[in-house]
Amino acid sequence: MNGGHVGENITGPTLSVSRRLTIAGTVVVLLLVAWAAVLGGRVLLDRAGPPEYPATGVRDWATFADHLVLGTAGPDDTDRLEVTTVLWSRQGAHPIGRRISIDADLTEGEAYAVPVAWLEDDGGHWVALAPDAVLPLDGGRITGGGGTWAADHAGESPRALATELYETGPHPAAVPYLYGSLEQRLAAVER
Repeated sequence: MNGGHVGENITGPTLSVSRRLTIAGTVVVLLLVAWAAVLGGRVLLDRAGPPEYPATGVRDWATFADHLVLGTAGPDDTDRLEVTTVLWSRQGAHPIGRRISIDADLTEGEAYAVPVAWLEDDGGHWVALAPDAVLPLDGGRITGGGGTWAADHAGESPRALATELYETGPHPAAVPYLYGSLEQRLAAVER
């Protein structure tokens, strides 16, 4: 036999948990699951937007952008930019045309200054460094700047940005990769 007496419980000690504690534990678990679902959904939604690259400082733009362009949002769709002027180009920059598509929220007919980078995937395409880096212009003057260094130049001509880009130059770690891809420059700076 099993060494016990007939009718004796030999499964070991049991823990008695009150009904209130069980309900409270269940509520806590459900709240944690709901919180994780909301957080996970936000992460997925954040990733669904346009790509975003380092763009807060002038050195970020000088390292990761290929060009600083002026342009007008095209009439057909909100991601087409009719480039009117190239104000600045990084050494080794990918050549740019006069009509480009970028992942950005543009308003038809409005003028913008935009740091753009060539992303080499699926044949390549242009991207704005970050949503905050897409600078609306009014009368040829910067009206925004979001969380970037360009906010310090609000009310000025975008040519002031180009001057500062030329004076600053790229991050030293990225210099060997100026003729390489955006991904190579990003990796060099992250090391």
